[in-house]
Amino acid sequence: MPFFDGLGYGIATALLIGPVFFTLLKAALDHGVTGGVVVAFGIIVSDIVVVAICLSGLATLLERSSTAWWMAMVAGFILMALGIHYIVRPVLHVETPIRATRRTTVGLFISGFLVNFVNPFVLAVWIGLVIHAENAYGDGVGVHSFLLGALTGIFLTDIGKAFLAHRLRPLLQPRTLKRVSLVIGVVLLLFSVRVFIHAARIG
Repeated sequence: MPFFDGLGYGIATALLIGPVFFTLLKAALDHGVTGGVVVAFGIIVSDIVVVAICLSGLATLLERSSTAWWMAMVAGFILMALGIHYIVRPVLHVETPIRATRRTTVGLFISGFLVNFVNPFVLAVWIGLVIHAENAYGDGVGVHSFLLGALTGIFLTDIGKAFLAHRLRPLLQPRTLKRVSLVIGVVLLLFSVRVFIHAARIG
């Protein structure tokens, strides 16, 4: 069935280690399961927007125009800013996570949305999934069922990540937590460099 085929692809895609994973991990460690879930919602909403773009045919235009360069540059700067923030201001607590305020919740949602949405590799993945769905199931219900399955797989996997990250907290000591924040920051900086290199190639 298209839905379960898409579900498998979605789970496989969500298991890839990227900037979105580290953003979700950081939110879950800082604000508990709630923080991770909020970021997961931001991620899935951005995925839905990207899928809509792909189905509308705008994805091809974005890839072939200067817009792709701008998107890559914006993604690079966002990842760089997040990486520097995690390195300079590591807010990790061992005993209990900080309860997210309304303002913090909005910020977490936006961070999840932006880190995923402006990443040019996310657009490339969804273009590939849409092409696969159209080749396998033609137009109409089959394609939509496949994409719904993929979105469901990604969302469920991200929710699972949020719960697992929260359960790791009792095993972490203060010094380790600071190192985790440092590693996340460095990884995000490395991803920003990768995106800048991608922008240079398409520029």
